[in-house]
Amino acid sequence: MSPRTLTMKASLGLLALVLLCAVAAVQGARPLLQAPPEPTPPPTPIVMWHGMGDNCCDPLTMGHLQRFVEAALPGVYVRSIMVGDNTVEDTMHGFFGNVNSQVEEACQALAADPQLAGGFNAVGFSQGGQFLRALVQRCGGGNGTTGSGLLKVKQLITLGGQHQGVSATPGCDTLYSSSSPSAAASSSVSAAASFDSAASASSASLFCRAAEAAINTAVYSRYTRSSVVQAQYFKDPAQYPNYLKFNPFLPDVNNELELKNEVYKANLMALERLVLIRFTEDTTVVPRDSSWFSTYAPGGGGTAGEVLVPLREQALYTEDWLGLKALDERGALVMSDCPGAHMQFSDAWFTTNVIDKYLRGGVDDVVLDEGVGGIGGVAWVAVDVADDEGGVFDL
Repeated sequence: MSPRTLTMKASLGLLALVLLCAVAAVQGARPLLQAPPEPTPPPTPIVMWHGMGDNCCDPLTMGHLQRFVEAALPGVYVRSIMVGDNTVEDTMHGFFGNVNSQVEEACQALAADPQLAGGFNAVGFSQGGQFLRALVQRCGGGNGTTGSGLLKVKQLITLGGQHQGVSATPGCDTLYSSSSPSAAASSSVSAAASFDSAASASSASLFCRAAEAAINTAVYSRYTRSSVVQAQYFKDPAQYPNYLKFNPFLPDVNNELELKNEVYKANLMALERLVLIRFTEDTTVVPRDSSWFSTYAPGGGGTAGEVLVPLREQALYTEDWLGLKALDERGALVMSDCPGAHMQFSDAWFTTNVIDKYLRGGVDDVVLDEGVGGIGGVAWVAVDVADDEGGVFDL
């Protein structure tokens, strides 16, 4: 190789080095070979619990809602709780069964799900709201040991939950009338799905009437209080001592008994956020503001005309039996409204007020509104898939 060739190669190499240095300077001295960006982590998994008269997977109700959430949050894992071995049993157990046993069954099933091991957000519809709260209090805490919490629940969101129970049974004629949203199947849903949903509603109507009759006859009898689901959160203020003595579920999870359960308080306080949503025109559940923990004063008649005692005026809050005051003081207790009747909301409303606000990002990403006003209730989703309008309607 001639000296001239060597000189030219050296000059070209020097020129290339100068150009590389210039490029590096223009780019702010960033490395020329950058590491690939970190993969975006999948959204936090979601667990849902339906209300009375529904089941985990009805294609027009909870099944639709699960598909809708999965489409809105690509890659999210959604588990809809089923009590029993199939959807018929799940519907029946919304009316009949031991609520404490159902909560324990759900706890063990979720703890065995590896996709939930890193934590999840929980969304409860109507009675599914207080059942999920019981699950948080009894199984939450999140370090994976039996004594301190099998599950790590990050946020609990309840829509129309009856956190202070009901003082009147829901009217089955209202819930399962021919004009109910459940009676109209969207034209975009298959005939088989419509048939399955109609059959489910028919069975639910029969279960509802049997449960209603048992509660109206003898709500605190041994059979009713241990076997009828709604009786286990029935709270008659005129019979408050009997409620504390005989109700096997709600007095315990609300820490109303003389001996307070500090584990319940610690596990609820471990939530990053508790969201309580009530429905402004709810006439299905009495009192409707139970979804905000409002309750009739003990000794009253429990009628719709009586004054409710708001959460912050109750010993439950002032003495902080459940940790609600502590959550409130750190800005982790959210109380908001959904306009309309019990469990009536559109996909668009759910997207804006639940998915985007609480499920899409982390807690630090959410800008919260100030308090609002509202109501509470029951749960089952009847959604018009064609135009994304719809609602939820049941306990």
